[in-house]
Amino acid sequence: MKINKSKNDVFLIAAVSLLLTIGLIMVFSASAFVAHERHGSLIFFFRKQIFWGFLCILGIFIFSRLKINYTPKPGFPLYLVLTSIVLLFGLFIWGDVVNGARRWYNLGLASFQPSEFAKLSLIIYFADIFSRKSGLLHDWQKGLLPHLIIFGLVLVAIFFQPDLGTVIMITMIIGTMAFLSNVRFKHVLAGGIFLLPLLIIKIRSSSYQVKRIIDWWENLNNPLGSGYQIKQSLIGLGRGGLLGNGVGTSKQKFYFLPDSHTDFVFAIVGEEIGFIGTTLILLLFLVVLWRGISIAKRARNPFAQYLAIGVTLNLVLYAFMNAAVTTMLVPTTGIPMPFISYGGSSLLFTGIMIGLLINIARNAEHATMGSISAGGLRSRNISRTLIMSE
Repeated sequence: MKINKSKNDVFLIAAVSLLLTIGLIMVFSASAFVAHERHGSLIFFFRKQIFWGFLCILGIFIFSRLKINYTPKPGFPLYLVLTSIVLLFGLFIWGDVVNGARRWYNLGLASFQPSEFAKLSLIIYFADIFSRKSGLLHDWQKGLLPHLIIFGLVLVAIFFQPDLGTVIMITMIIGTMAFLSNVRFKHVLAGGIFLLPLLIIKIRSSSYQVKRIIDWWENLNNPLGSGYQIKQSLIGLGRGGLLGNGVGTSKQKFYFLPDSHTDFVFAIVGEEIGFIGTTLILLLFLVVLWRGISIAKRARNPFAQYLAIGVTLNLVLYAFMNAAVTTMLVPTTGIPMPFISYGGSSLLFTGIMIGLLINIARNAEHATMGSISAGGLRSRNISRTLIMSE
């Protein structure tokens, strides 16, 4: 494959580099005690995160520099999604059970979470559909229904792992992409209304999910009520104050806060580097949002536009949802923070998505990406919808 030597997006690369660096430091700090107690090594988790961090950087480098044809071959996006469906359903046979959920394949040296691959596959698939079939998107049966069936199969497979948080996040990402396409707003709204009762039924049928919501609600009204984990998260954030107590000085990571290096690492960030540190991280994700939207607007190919929006939404929505959980704005969902939380598959596919976004930026003004068509984001006027500009 040819290598593209165009300029990179400096702001995006700088933001990602800082996030990855902060993430590696905080994973080591948050996991060292647990790693020593459980595995006899302070760097047990950090060593793995370094390995996946290297793969993340490699993914960014490879996917940012390849000369990619942004007119996908017919059937290729569908092949990706079908592969992800097979991998997701295969979990129910070969997947490892961890805390009552089947979400990972144990590959020996590492674990693989197919829902990460499924997210990227769906973004590519619907970027192709929204750009290539723009004229049919107003037709509910011919334009949308076949693709919603594919979408539904992915959601069902993730739904029964169970991983409700990922289902919600994927729906938000694809729903926003649909809103920016030629899909009628009433159809997007109808899809949300249809999924809402299913979501309620699922939550009511799961005792631990009901407990999470009850704990969240009780803590909003009574801080002395139940909800141990979220209380410890708030204690950590409060203890850090404005400037934090210093990297490595957290007390919450000594078994007070469960998942301190995974889903709740943001609380450790607040405890050790304070409000300044947590604000910096969120500002860096806002930089990613700003550059992602700018890249999508400048892209001269509809597929590239939707792809840029999809991967940007995936990164930013996950980050702010994780921060919202940590600060008790929403019930606990088990959503990791990209770059900051411990996790291999998440870090690898985050790197691939950033690489694709940089690749689009490098090719944004190149004719090789193809011409603008009615299927692009301009059909909804992205500059007005997202209220962002250069």
